[in-house]
Amino acid sequence: MSLAPTVQRFLDSRNITYKRVFHPYAETAMGCALAAKVPPKRVAKGVVLRDDEGFVMAVVPSDRQVDLRAVNHFTNRLLTTARQQDVKILFRDCAEGAVPSLGQTYNLPVIWDDHLGEEPECYLEAGDHRELVRMNRDSFLDSMKNQPHGRISY
Repeated sequence: MSLAPTVQRFLDSRNITYKRVFHPYAETAMGCALAAKVPPKRVAKGVVLRDDEGFVMAVVPSDRQVDLRAVNHFTNRLLTTARQQDVKILFRDCAEGAVPSLGQTYNLPVIWDDHLGEEPECYLEAGDHRELVRMNRDSFLDSMKNQPHGRISY
């Protein structure tokens, strides 16, 4: 498995410029950053959250944690971390645990951390454990167009 078809269709349909970056197998977004030899603060990790209304994806740098209080404040919801079985169902064209940080491509509301928009480039998991998608800042911001953002990590 490589770039998830859902992610590729989203990027290509919006003419978002990106490059594929291959790296040794890694389980986590932080592990992918280290394996690809890129700064962890530039690798976005998608964290799936849930409540009675449904799911939301929080996108934060791989070297930071989601601040649930901040996310709940921004969304006016009471979200908690989603169950792994839910994540597997939502991201069927991805390897288990390799969640792309483009939840909007999977019809999930997204809220992203402002720290990512301050970097000159951003890397996203591609849907497997051996590849990242690299975008410059403008492409990342274009991919997150119309998605709410703020300081949602610590």
